Formats: sequence, C-alpha cells, structure tokens
Amino acid sequence: MDKAQRLSILDDLIKLETVNGEEEKVANYLKDLFAKNGIESELNKFDDNRYNLIATIKKGDGPILGFTGHEDVVATVNDDAWNYGPFNPKHIDGKIFGRGSSDMKGGLAGLAIALIELNEDPSFKGNIKFIATVSEELGEAGAEKLSKEGYADDLSALVVGEPSNSSSQLVLEKLVHSGLIETNGAKPETRIAAFCAHKGSVSYKVISHGKAAHSSMPEVGINALDNLITYYNKQNDYFKELIKVEDDVLGTTKPAVTIMNAGDQDNTIPDYAELTAKIRTIPEVSNDQIISDLQSIVNELNQADPKMNLELKVSSSNWPVKTDIDSKFMKLVRDSYKNVLGVNILTVGAPGGTDASKFVQANPKLDVVVAGPGNESAHQINEFVFEDDYLQYIEIYKTIAEKYFA
Repeated sequence: MDKAQRLSILDDLIKLETVNGEEEKVANYLKDLFAKNGIESELNKFDDNRYNLIATIKKGDGPILGFTGHEDVVATVNDDAWNYGPFNPKHIDGKIFGRGSSDMKGGLAGLAIALIELNEDPSFKGNIKFIATVSEELGEAGAEKLSKEGYADDLSALVVGEPSNSSSQLVLEKLVHSGLIETNGAKPETRIAAFCAHKGSVSYKVISHGKAAHSSMPEVGINALDNLITYYNKQNDYFKELIKVEDDVLGTTKPAVTIMNAGDQDNTIPDYAELTAKIRTIPEVSNDQIISDLQSIVNELNQADPKMNLELKVSSSNWPVKTDIDSKFMKLVRDSYKNVLGVNILTVGAPGGTDASKFVQANPKLDVVVAGPGNESAHQINEFVFEDDYLQYIEIYKTIAEKYFA
C-alpha cells in the first residue's frame, strides 16, 4: 500500500462521526476494507448502530498475536473552536488534524493497514487477530463484551494502538517530571515511547440515606450529609494507608473524590447525599481488595450508629495491566522500535487505562504493550497526529509481528 492510500484510510476514519456511539460506521468501513484485501471479518453487535469488529489472519499453527483499537471518539467540546472542524481532516505542517486522529483512529488505521500488508507478505507465517471495539471511552464496554464471549482467550500477546507518544521531548520530560508517566529513573532519548503497564480503576458512589426535617428542628431528622462526611473522613484515613504501597513502574494508587451532592434547599435537612470517586489502581493492591475494604468501612459505620445508612455502589472495575519490563516480549517491542526508528525508546508506565484491562481480566497471562502514534493532544480541541508518526507506526506494528513469529 502506498503512502497516499495509507493517509486516505486515516482521513476516511476521521470523517466518520463516532462520538460515544455510531461505531457501526467504522466497523462497516473496516469490514469493506478488509474484504477488498482478501481478509474475512465479523461484526459483533453491541447495540443498535454499535458493532465491534474482529478479523483474523492465520498462517500457521502457533500462538495468536492480538491487534486492538477502539472505534469511538470523545466529544468535540466546541465545534466552532476547531480551526478546520473536528471531522474535516486537514494535513498542515506535517500534522493531521481531526477528532480521533490521536485517540485513536491513527492507531486503529495503522493496525488495520499492518494486518493487510502482513497478510499480503508470503514470508509472514504468523497468526493475528484484529479487534476493533465500541465504547472504550465510556467504560470499555465493547471490550468487556468481547472478553466475556471468549475473544481474548486464545491470544498470547496484545498490541494496543492507543497514544503512547508525546508531541515533543520537552513535553515527555514534563510528563515524567510531573509523575504522570513513570520511567523508573530512566531518561528518554526520544519523544516516542511505549507503555508496558497502565493503571486500573475502580469507580464508585457512596450514598447516604437520611431523614428530611425542617432546618429549625434538625434533631428530628437525620442529616445524610453529616453521615456522608463521617464516611468521607474514614475513607481519607484509608486512602493515606493505601498510597503507601508503590509499584516499580506505575507508582502509587491514586484515589480521588470527584463529585459530592446533597440537599435541595437551605431550610431542609437533606435526606440524601452521595459522593463519587475514582481510584487508579496498581497490581500490588487488587481492585477486589479495595472494593472489599470500602465495603468494610461502610459496614462498620452502619453497625456503629443506627442513624447511619450508607450504601456502596461500584459502577466499574478495570484491572491494572502490567507486562514485565524485562520480559522477552517487551525486549522484542523495544528492538522493533529501534529497527524502525534507529533510536532506543522507553517502555514506561501510564496513568490512564485502555481496553486491555478487560482483555487481561479474561486472560491474565496476556502480554500487553500500548503502542500508538497519538500524543497528548488526545481529547483536546485541534487534536492531531504527526503524519510521520502514523506512517512509522505501521512499520513498527509489522516489525513487532514479524519478530514475534520469527
């Protein structure tokens, strides 16, 4: 496939408006693209107008390497603030602008093209399963469905095409200095990187049920907010202990209360209050352990005071992902980057999550690397990917596959 064709495929994907839905557009485009290039694929329905897509090339009896990316993009924030419009890809000064260019239609297109070109190569004898998912940006729901249906069970390793680069080496150094990217003391030679690990997450609410009363007679009511604050303080004590445990690549657990709501008017004791929190997790303290600990705090407070009526509701639990930085697979990844780029890259830990959380939950022995052409402009107005990065990552994906099956 020549350069113009490669760029055209990314442009086509950016033009498809798949903001937290309508992913069928991308799934159908990829299905047609694969069919034109002799690769069979299947659509996996998630909901109306929302389809995962799976395509497999099998050229041997050995292990199966997974390629995966998501079809959805985040909201555009403000269409009028974009220089060229969010779904009108423009190539300016070596950058490709458009919503999803960085996160992650650049990676998705690169993986798809790598699959096609590997399939056309008579010397390639490997097996690759390409998985495009819905709803990654809202809870990794597509990957969760596929994992429950066994689509990750036969994978031995997985390449996730999410953004792993920075727009400049200075930006990467700032991200490292801020602790958002963990390098375990290593110094970057380039703005290009790959993630050998990323944190998981637990999202939840704690609800406090009380009894409404006039504010002139608070003693006849039960103030749900007071009780929630009691829980909040106990939870803070727990968090102080939780963050003492550190992972060598991912750093510490990061808990954060993000929303608190209570009351409707100033002359009424609130009968309902709730907080929402998200905890970014590491392998050393499992998601299940954290959920159990939070439930214990709720239970202890409820048992200690008959006026306390707290309830824990967990909305999502995504496992942390970690492949040994010195593993054979990660060495292969670093060698692949070196072959294509001519420089040594860092394999580092990332703060955010990917669909790999769901796939690893189904297949805990899965080796995973997050490697994609995108950068920190993801989710921003005037999001972009460097054209050279996009094109180089196609070669990186192919090289990883070739080395994996050598």
